[in-house]
Amino acid sequence: MEEKIVLYPYAMSKRFGLTRPKIKILEFVGWKALNQLPKDFKTTNGYGFKSQRIKTVLAYIKRRFPKVVKLTFTLRGRTRFLEQSIAFNWGDFLQIVRDINKESEASKRSKKIIIEDQLSRFTGKISKPQRQMPAGELDLFINKFSSFDEISARDVNAITDLLRELPISKVTVTSHFIETREKMDLIYLDDLIAEFEQLMATKNDNEEKWQLFFEKNSWLLIHLFPYQVILRKGKAYVGGKTFENKEGRIVDFLFQTGLKDNFALLEIKTHTKSLLKSYAYRSPDVFSMSDEFSGGINQCLDQKDNFIKEFGKDKKPLDPKTILVIGRKDNLNDNENKCFELIRANQKNVDVVTFDELLAKLKGLYKVLVGEA
Repeated sequence: MEEKIVLYPYAMSKRFGLTRPKIKILEFVGWKALNQLPKDFKTTNGYGFKSQRIKTVLAYIKRRFPKVVKLTFTLRGRTRFLEQSIAFNWGDFLQIVRDINKESEASKRSKKIIIEDQLSRFTGKISKPQRQMPAGELDLFINKFSSFDEISARDVNAITDLLRELPISKVTVTSHFIETREKMDLIYLDDLIAEFEQLMATKNDNEEKWQLFFEKNSWLLIHLFPYQVILRKGKAYVGGKTFENKEGRIVDFLFQTGLKDNFALLEIKTHTKSLLKSYAYRSPDVFSMSDEFSGGINQCLDQKDNFIKEFGKDKKPLDPKTILVIGRKDNLNDNENKCFELIRANQKNVDVVTFDELLAKLKGLYKVLVGEA
């Protein structure tokens, strides 16, 4: 029969004196003598447990399993839970208390660093701590969680920043790493599409909101060009002021080509602007462009003309490209769509793009990343 040691713990308090705790029996199977018991169960005070990690585990067991009155620790047996007793394989239990100890030590270090970081703001006697992540700590932290469904865009940005800061020598480019980067791109694109659709759902003119959206995500507009461009400035002055310093022309976005030998002007209207007049010029299938559409084209041509006159000598623009983003095609019927395409195809100096077409480009990129295209 395997040797074992049985202990019957008690509790002592000034108020109640000697009492029996909820867990009435501690059994150690495979140990021959008291002096061989794990050090966590020994103390120099004469009673109690030596380590806080043991107290933490036992306190949880008493709360979670109130009917349990016996704990068994065995060197060879397996871990099992019964209604009134729990048996722990010692190796399993030791892993629990070791992880608790690691967490406790990490918490102590974090508290110390927080104190030093805050105090360094007020006195030069304490230096701002430079904390390096120990090997394995990130893995330990991530493994605490079973789901990441609730992470925010800020959390994703933190992960991206971490990848950016990693030494190149530490990064192994594997298919798993590439899939991770693609997943982060998908989260970003998914949020971007949702924001775009929310702006499209607005029935009021929201030109300033569109301006802010495209300033924040200017790479979207870069896809409108067949060559490399860089955003030079949003709300850029392109000339046209009078002697009284008035009536200056402002283009929504000014781009410069990648080789810096030419420019492009991009004007943003809103998705609510109509492309054609609401009635047929000649029934049933000939429609004229709307006042907003024709006005937008003339505005682009005027900005281009003033830009060449104002900056032609210094910048030497070579017939800069002009783009107008306006309205939406998906509101047009077949006859209206035919007229719009004929008008657009004959605009030699202004390229016209609708908001729903730009959204379709964004969704197309998303489909490529998820493998649907």
